[in-house]
Amino acid sequence: MMTEGKLSAGRAIDLLADADRALAVTMARMTEAQLHESSRCDGWTRAHVLAHVARNADGLQHLVQWATSGREHPAYSSPEQRDQDIEEGARQPLPRLRADVVAASNAFRSRVETLRGRTDLSEVRIASGRPTPGDRVPWMRLREVTYHHVDLDLGFTFAHVPPEVVRAGITEAVERVRAGAPPLTLIGTDNRRWHIHGGGNEVHGHPADLLFWLARGVEHGLTSHHPLPQLPSWG
Repeated sequence: MMTEGKLSAGRAIDLLADADRALAVTMARMTEAQLHESSRCDGWTRAHVLAHVARNADGLQHLVQWATSGREHPAYSSPEQRDQDIEEGARQPLPRLRADVVAASNAFRSRVETLRGRTDLSEVRIASGRPTPGDRVPWMRLREVTYHHVDLDLGFTFAHVPPEVVRAGITEAVERVRAGAPPLTLIGTDNRRWHIHGGGNEVHGHPADLLFWLARGVEHGLTSHHPLPQLPSWG
């Protein structure tokens, strides 16, 4: 049984196709000049973001293989190789980079279908070394495509994301920022609540705006009786 707010592997796989299509629409509208402008990711242009999305698809295919076979297969051979691959990918002209993202995304979606309905998946480890259930790999990819689509800063926001994906993102973000955040109660306009350290100062807003703050530190559209704390940064 999935924890409240989280998506099952099958549902994440279903939603990933829509996320990939939405990203493809944005890429189709991009210009070469926009490609080399800054993104919401510090130090990365939009080209870096898209190169990362492509190579992340390749890396997560390795985790799918690990989850299904039980044989260790890290997403990346090393952090240095990961960074080098992103830099090389970001130097591609727009048509090639766009095709790279689409091809890598399609290949991942084909491979991840092997996880659908499986209850015997092995645990994998993400880049940080943290153990992760194998059935979370589809969500990991859905999160990467969705969040980095927002990071392109070309009009696509969390308000365009399916509500169930936003709720799953908030649930995960609350868990990940817990160690460095004060007690908080997040209250969405859909009347859902998320508690950090048992709850505390109330922060109100649309779930999309709550996720934008939790994941990217952007305070747009939120209200609180106290200044919003600076939350720890994470992927």
